[in-house]
Amino acid sequence: MQQQDSPAAETTPLPAHETYLSQLIEAPRMVGLAASRSGEPVLTVQTLNKEGAKYRPRLWALPAHQEEKPYPLTAPDSGAALLALDEEGRPYLTLDKDLDQAESKSLKGVYRLPERGEPELVLSFPGGINELEVRQREKDPRYIFTAKAHRGSLEEQAKTLDEREKSATSGVLYSEFPTRFWDHDLGTGKLSLYLQDGQEEPRLIHELGEGALLSGFTVCPGGSQAALTVETKEGGIYQRYSVWLIDLDGQTAPREIAAATATHDYIAGSFTPEGTGLAVTQVRRWLPGQSIKLNANHYNLATGAMTELSRDIDRWADDLVWLDEENYVFSSDNLGASAIYRGSLKGTTETLVDDGRSHFSLLAYNDGALVALKDSHQHSAYPVRIDATNGRVTRIASPVEELKAPGKLERLTSTAADGTELTSFLALPENCGTEPLPLLVFAHGGPWGSWNSWSYRWNPWVFTQAGYAVLMPDPAISTGYGQDMLDRGGDDLGGTPYRDIMQVVEEVSARPDIQGDNLAFSGGSYGGFMTNWVAGRAEKRFKCYITHASIWDYKAMYFLTDNGAWNEWKLSQGGEGDAISPYHRAAHIAAPMLVIHGDKDYRVPIGQAHHLWADLQHHSPELGHKFLYFPDEGHWILKPGNSRLWYRVFVTWLNQHLGGQEFQMPEILG
Repeated sequence: MQQQDSPAAETTPLPAHETYLSQLIEAPRMVGLAASRSGEPVLTVQTLNKEGAKYRPRLWALPAHQEEKPYPLTAPDSGAALLALDEEGRPYLTLDKDLDQAESKSLKGVYRLPERGEPELVLSFPGGINELEVRQREKDPRYIFTAKAHRGSLEEQAKTLDEREKSATSGVLYSEFPTRFWDHDLGTGKLSLYLQDGQEEPRLIHELGEGALLSGFTVCPGGSQAALTVETKEGGIYQRYSVWLIDLDGQTAPREIAAATATHDYIAGSFTPEGTGLAVTQVRRWLPGQSIKLNANHYNLATGAMTELSRDIDRWADDLVWLDEENYVFSSDNLGASAIYRGSLKGTTETLVDDGRSHFSLLAYNDGALVALKDSHQHSAYPVRIDATNGRVTRIASPVEELKAPGKLERLTSTAADGTELTSFLALPENCGTEPLPLLVFAHGGPWGSWNSWSYRWNPWVFTQAGYAVLMPDPAISTGYGQDMLDRGGDDLGGTPYRDIMQVVEEVSARPDIQGDNLAFSGGSYGGFMTNWVAGRAEKRFKCYITHASIWDYKAMYFLTDNGAWNEWKLSQGGEGDAISPYHRAAHIAAPMLVIHGDKDYRVPIGQAHHLWADLQHHSPELGHKFLYFPDEGHWILKPGNSRLWYRVFVTWLNQHLGGQEFQMPEILG
């Protein structure tokens, strides 16, 4: 009997949200842009490695002329990460490899990329460096960088680090707060400023006083001065920031040019192109009865005069870029997007670009033009050139395509009870059909923030592809709507923002294309706090909750977080303190909650999730709560596999509670 071929096995097409999720995780990402006033801008593109387990960076040069194509500066597997561009536009970078024939395994290299040929080693340092600025000084370049300073010479530092690795010694003896930052332990040594001229050995520039920490630096064009942002502590934990000016040639003593006060901090910005002035950001600290506020200032190095910039517009002038000694530009959140403004020391501020999109990594480039990365709710970032005189935006040819949203977006406006106009965004599938959709609400993090740009971590289009409408409201404490919007929520994190969000939710729920009784609420960080806050008050208004990296017990958290400054707001005389903690209403949660947290989250420590999880199990285990835990992630879920899992569990949870489906645990969970 002749054997017949069996029919080919039918393959089940992937659901639309899985197809789009694969694109979101696997598509190359344009994530960084660098530029100097000479040379070509350099774009950093992240792509997945062969195993799909991590993103790897690759550097590309972006020619100024549109007809020329971008070209790669590094190989895909080099692990090259850009540190700086010098004044001629030459890239300096680190490579994912050990130094050849190095006496110490702790030595990490910094390389200069020539026009042709292999990267050239220009300096090495025990444990590697953090930040780098390069200035040309006569014949040799001057390297100014931050790195960890340990006791003894550099040779002794290398020996100590080698011994720690060889003996698997991990202990650290701290003497000041904090001991960790966002997702990593601060470890041994103290971040300090170093200088190396040409091939000389690096030397420590300035020893900060006891308890002071270097928080950032910027260097003048000639390389003779550096402005340092220095952190100190009040009461051992409340962080204060001041600006110091350092003579890198050692001719004059360091001097403090903007000292922290009881209510304000100061952060060093960039020097003007000729080095006569310096941008200094004044930060009005978040305190009881005082909401946060940022103002950019010009510090005159000759006279010491401090002049506030762009006081004529109601926007935060931060990350300012100098065009010349008097004129500047900056990007600021603006009405659910961002705008670019142009100002002058002698004149008023004018809007340069306001096209309903967002711009970041804004930099001065070559012939006085600007470059930036541009994105929106509906497409990921790509590079653009901006004419600083008329605001004309021209796309720069890029090596990869941006990712585009597979749905449509509506901008919504509402009026709050106090008359404030509220802006929200509603993401919908491209073809909604005739049936109304269940609604997923996103509360943004921050607390100062806005749903004004593309997001890989809270991407609404994964959920629209799964059949949901996604509402993204900008309530009180949202940026880009003026200082009054921030003041409305500064002392009222659980009040006015909550009422704003719930008002918008009810308005959208009344739409004929929305299933007004089939809703889920979600958010991360401050948005996670808001999720917990809503869960204890909304009874069964929402069918389920998803809370990520969320605050549950303020009093416990603010003795564990790396952010001591927030202690001052929460626990000072007159602050809301423990009263705002969502855990007080744990017994009132009436809908199932998916808790998500990373163990290496030091901003909102993992103990918050454990406390929340214990309360959920104590008060309402019958609701079927779940806890998605990532032992190797911090405040954000960044690794490709973990990010994919995050979305899959999230969608499965919604399908269960809004779609009536059985919970299908992803196979990867075992």
